Amino acid sequence: MLMAQESDAKRRKLFLTPSSPRLPPASPALSTYSDPEVVEWWTEEHLALDLPELKAMSIAIHEMQQYFAEWQDASKDPFWQRKSGKSVLSILICRSESGYRTFRGMNTEVSLPAGSFCAERAAITRAASDLVHAKDISTIATLDPADKMNPLWPCEVCQSWLSKLKQQNEDIAVLAFASTDCKQFAVRLNEKLVDPPAMPPSPNEALTGSPLPDLVELAEGTTDFPWDCKEVVYVDGAWNFLHGGHQRILKEAKARGSHVLVGVHSDQTLSDVFGSQSHEDFATRLGRILQNRHVSFVLKDAPWKVSKDLIDILCVKKVVSGSVSKAADGGKVVDEEDQLQDIYRIPIDLGIFEIIESPDSITEESHARSTSKSLESRPAPC
Repeated sequence: MLMAQESDAKRRKLFLTPSSPRLPPASPALSTYSDPEVVEWWTEEHLALDLPELKAMSIAIHEMQQYFAEWQDASKDPFWQRKSGKSVLSILICRSESGYRTFRGMNTEVSLPAGSFCAERAAITRAASDLVHAKDISTIATLDPADKMNPLWPCEVCQSWLSKLKQQNEDIAVLAFASTDCKQFAVRLNEKLVDPPAMPPSPNEALTGSPLPDLVELAEGTTDFPWDCKEVVYVDGAWNFLHGGHQRILKEAKARGSHVLVGVHSDQTLSDVFGSQSHEDFATRLGRILQNRHVSFVLKDAPWKVSKDLIDILCVKKVVSGSVSKAADGGKVVDEEDQLQDIYRIPIDLGIFEIIESPDSITEESHARSTSKSLESRPAPC
């Protein structure tokens, strides 16, 4: 009898003793890491830049703002965070065939000591349960809704999960917010802080005193200036006669952006380049361009070479030219490759230059000769 009681007592003692010294702590501690290296916060303005890799971040910001608003309005159940007493919210953005999918996560502390779950892992698990592939994870964002520990980065366990996910996807962006308004945030990629992209300077800030903004004239129906637009495509030339090649390049330029800015060279510039007067005067050429349905605005007296100042101040995102260069269009015998490198060196170096194939070999000069011969062949009036 005594031996049976001792055996039962021993059995109860063994039952109450953890079976393994490697049992994890009750709950991974909430990350209180406040990154001292953040010297420049990202903002929603950075996400407004037309860069594909920023799309998922923009969605994450919007979804976190909505998640936080719902969390504020909801009746809280303290059972879910019964150890720490603190909530953490997380948003996971995954790529899909139709665009992006969003998954939410919140920390839960149900079964202690081993059953706690951080917000990031909760969101990842929801995605996995919904049959999302690990390679499609794009962005994860985390927020302390009480605003006591922001910016809040993933804890060590979640970082371990993310490091494993890198085997499937090396470019998972991790976002931490400066506060609950989600207006400012920091970004980590492969455990390194990423500086926000450079914002294009506004006309008032870039090169004070530049005459370029004052040389912009809006076409009929346009209300915004180039620096207010999303995707400005720039193309320049003399635009004598506005022949078929001109019409095609203007149409193709419009297909490559939201607005087309056309540079029109002055009579003096054309005289300096070609050594003779332009076939049509500046007012005629300008007026015709402004009436073209593909044109949004015109840069009057445009410089012959496309400069960095022009690109920055007028917020140009792409520069195009026809395969028949504007020099050849005006009748100047040149090496086409040398001309492109000379005139468009800056946009070429920036990777924003594109050549559009001209539909035929008609040029301003050949059009002028053809018109002149046509007039000469007409019979004299009686």
